[in-house]
Amino acid sequence: MVIVLFIALAICFSALLYYQVKRNPGTLTIGTYAFFVTISLIGAITVLFGISYDTIVRILEYLYYIVVLLGLTLMWRLVWYSWKRFRSFLLPIMFIGYIAAIVLLSPFVLLRWGITGLALYFVWQFLRFLISSLIYGQVISAPKQGPLVVLGGGLADGYKIGNIVNARIRAAVADAKLMTIFPMIVFSGGQGEDQYLSEAQAMRDWAVDKYGIPPAKTMLEEQSHNTLQNLTYSAEILGSQPFTFYTSEYHVFRGVLLAEKLGITVQGRGGYTPKLYRTSAFFREFAGTMNINKRRHVAWGMAWLVVGTILNVILQW
Repeated sequence: MVIVLFIALAICFSALLYYQVKRNPGTLTIGTYAFFVTISLIGAITVLFGISYDTIVRILEYLYYIVVLLGLTLMWRLVWYSWKRFRSFLLPIMFIGYIAAIVLLSPFVLLRWGITGLALYFVWQFLRFLISSLIYGQVISAPKQGPLVVLGGGLADGYKIGNIVNARIRAAVADAKLMTIFPMIVFSGGQGEDQYLSEAQAMRDWAVDKYGIPPAKTMLEEQSHNTLQNLTYSAEILGSQPFTFYTSEYHVFRGVLLAEKLGITVQGRGGYTPKLYRTSAFFREFAGTMNINKRRHVAWGMAWLVVGTILNVILQW
């Protein structure tokens, strides 16, 4: 009977996942549904193969330490990103409070679940982000029509196109050449203090010289200095019409979430990124995603800590 329940839950969440993917794949809800599909299937397998209660308990004990360690790592990445990009004190203070709780309060059994709850919140959010990002990359196909927007990503030696940005341009050009009517391509990126020209200009020149793109089919957006500005200013140039933007694989999903918050209709496509670099970049992208709604995450993180502590108190009674 229990296995039937788990299978029913897996089917139910699979149906919700399918519906959400068809309706709007650019949301963290995708990760939520996929996570519960996985958990339901694991539950069914556990019952089917008769895995003992003691084995399950041992696995959960190992998971406890993994969650705390991973939670600490994710929080540290988030703090570092927040401070480096925004000089924000909000998340550093939260991280310091978390460390203090572990050091000072962990001997008290009643607070153990609260501490674990906070770590679990960050692991939960990371899993949602990771799963949603991977699924989005699989379900989004090449656009049938333009316009296209290529996001800048820094210039080597202040003027040269590096491998990462070249991959973005190459991905956009490959999709553009598949279209019946060659689309307008907007190159988006301002000029940094250590750069001799704007990223947009460098990318356009590179695309014209290396890939033979018609100059008349290009536009420049040269005011932006981050992804949010890339999307905002490009949308203004294009008169708020829907477009497909091109960035690195690891960066696509955060761009989609930013566009949704801005009310801009887009889909994102990624240029190839080496796996070694992509792995570390995912942690940075997760931190950036959490910063989109950082106050809400701080509030929810604290709520998980409090709820975990209360549950432990109830069980002790």
